[in-house]
Amino acid sequence: MKSAKYKIEKKCRICSKKRLFNLINLGNQPLANRLNNKITKKDLKIPLNLCICKDCKTVQIKETVNPKILFEKYFWQTSTSVAARKFSKIFSKKILSYLKCKNPFVLEIASNDGTFLVPFKEKGLEVLGVDPARNLASISLKKKIPVIAGFFNKKIVKKIIKIRKKKADLIFARNVIAHVKNIHEIAESVHDILSDKGIFAVEFHYAKEILDGLQYDSIYHEHLFYFNLQTIKEFFFKKNLYLCHAFKSPISGGAMVALFSKEGINLSSSAKKILHEEKIQKINSISEWKNFAKKTRLHKILFINIIKKFLDNKHKIIAYGASARSSTFLNYCNINNEKIKYIVDKNPLKLNKYTPGTNMKIISFLQFRKKINKFNTLLLLAWNFKKEIIEDLKNSGFSGIVLTPFPKRVIIKKIK
Repeated sequence: MKSAKYKIEKKCRICSKKRLFNLINLGNQPLANRLNNKITKKDLKIPLNLCICKDCKTVQIKETVNPKILFEKYFWQTSTSVAARKFSKIFSKKILSYLKCKNPFVLEIASNDGTFLVPFKEKGLEVLGVDPARNLASISLKKKIPVIAGFFNKKIVKKIIKIRKKKADLIFARNVIAHVKNIHEIAESVHDILSDKGIFAVEFHYAKEILDGLQYDSIYHEHLFYFNLQTIKEFFFKKNLYLCHAFKSPISGGAMVALFSKEGINLSSSAKKILHEEKIQKINSISEWKNFAKKTRLHKILFINIIKKFLDNKHKIIAYGASARSSTFLNYCNINNEKIKYIVDKNPLKLNKYTPGTNMKIISFLQFRKKINKFNTLLLLAWNFKKEIIEDLKNSGFSGIVLTPFPKRVIIKKIK
């Protein structure tokens, strides 16, 4: 134990074996969502090391930060993304088509601002969210989405069953299972509150996409695990939850939605296909992840050289996307407010704050539009929302170069 703030793990969080293989050190990083109210050089910085378990092959980071520090106040708001709002409707339709029971009770773990529960509520279903971020829970309540403010665990499960007098027919957890240190308790709690015919849907940033797209910007302290379908299947199998279906999601630059049941339902053809592809491509091999680490180091060198060239040629650069993933990337590449002063973001909770470790001032898209002619180059850090952002830029009259660092390589493109 290094301090009460974080712990360095010596054994795998999944199988408890002491056979962690180090892949890459991303340096001492600030907490990616810990935005500041002013410029500071006193950010809490914690080591960030990616590793893989030699036994169960689960990719993970070695550092575990105290969850209360990470999640009690949270700045990512789901509803700020057009893509997320659109997918919320697709998500509900797909999940409900697979569920066998009528009028299910729907429970979301880490419900954020309630965006993904809204389509279920609009269908007249009983819904409930659980989220530790009180600032987001209040936003959910304004949408008339009932929410319990707290971490999902066995204590909260007992509380829900006592109040509702029934179990949940559909439980879903979007981009949260990979973030929790008490993953074993959460899996066991899901099993306790899931009805016998119910479905548990888990959305997670798909490690195959991280690997294929060289998405090292998605590695940060909140994101403890980097699952493929095979590794997450094996974990939940040990908790008596069985994979039955899987489909891809456009969120986070490439995610996977895996469906689990308490009964041994036949595996769908799409899930079988995905598992087969992982095996053929050796996605869970140490050699593939060692190659990923090597490419990451080379990508950093290349990007730093590109930015230096642009700055030497007097380009006026602004960044777009004050996300957790941009924090990892900027800090790893040593890009700070001395090189780029402003970063644009549409999330109102982030405005006029400063990025951790790099001290860029976060401004609104409206503020950017007012001074749009002062910049001729935009660093697109929210590249996973590239299509909608480029459309906004064109409609706003931005003319210049867009630097997109991911996936795989840096793309330099001029738009008019």
